[in-house]
Amino acid sequence: MLNRYLTLAFALLSFASSAQTVYFHQDFSQTTGLINPQPDTGQFSHIILTAPALSYHKFHKGYLELTRSRLDSATGGIIRAMRATPFTPNPETLVVRIKLSVEGIQAPALNALYLYAGEDFNPVNNSFPGNGLMFAKCSLNFLEDGFNVKDLETRQVSKTCAEKQQVTITWALNNSEAPLKYRVNSATEETAQPGTYDLWVDDAPVARNTTAYPGASAHSQTKLSNFEMRYRNGVGTIRIDEITIDDGKPERVEHAFFIAPNPAKRDHITLSAKGVLAATVRVIDLNGKVLPSVTVVESPERIILKPLTPVASGIYILQFQSQDGHCQALKLMTE
Repeated sequence: MLNRYLTLAFALLSFASSAQTVYFHQDFSQTTGLINPQPDTGQFSHIILTAPALSYHKFHKGYLELTRSRLDSATGGIIRAMRATPFTPNPETLVVRIKLSVEGIQAPALNALYLYAGEDFNPVNNSFPGNGLMFAKCSLNFLEDGFNVKDLETRQVSKTCAEKQQVTITWALNNSEAPLKYRVNSATEETAQPGTYDLWVDDAPVARNTTAYPGASAHSQTKLSNFEMRYRNGVGTIRIDEITIDDGKPERVEHAFFIAPNPAKRDHITLSAKGVLAATVRVIDLNGKVLPSVTVVESPERIILKPLTPVASGIYILQFQSQDGHCQALKLMTE
């Protein structure tokens, strides 16, 4: 009997481990508990304000607001939203997706917002990080008539986007030895070659297969362990509606499933799950036992599972069936 349970647990974990790894996801459906130096998959490790009265952030229901009110960064301050605590497990590939808009530009500026992917980011030192820490970097420019996205290595820019226009930035980063296949949308599969990255705004490429490691910095297996957004130039407000950082394993958009945060609370598990049969969702322990719980459909894309008795800290399997009849399983951790 014990062997049967162990075999079941191993099979379920193997099934779950083949799924996409989500390192960070936040859609700001809640406004508290979003910063923690030891973050879960739904938290920033740090948000740093060097002049809080002039440059600040606000968590609203459904979005994060970043505002700068003075042009000069020395006196006007900068805003740093970071994952300085390394992602685990260490990623060889990342796909960063950010839904954002620029809500108001009072003073245009080049490189208003920087996006960095690299390692050993320092939440205390606010000077520019050196190329030696970087895998790749890009930026947002504030323009007189809107904004665009720039790849800092090739200097290529996207088309100009109007103020208040929501766009999705997709940044595929490959630090592995194999090609990375990923999706920008549900229609096509793209490929980023080893040691390169791709940058997109909506469905339009800004840069493709751009060589990573700016300034010929040394190769490192942990070069994708940190991420930062740094708002340091220009005057205006940036609205960030959603951020997802995962390993890029392709999944059909209509059937993209993940637990966030993960580790989850012992009495409250959130499954982002469009196209899931809610009645099939269940938590299974490593002995193969289904744990009694209540399922709450919060929205078409969000299911809450509430165990009748808070589960012990540890590893479980969240199993469910999608509307196309496929059985799915995700590794669930609780703390």
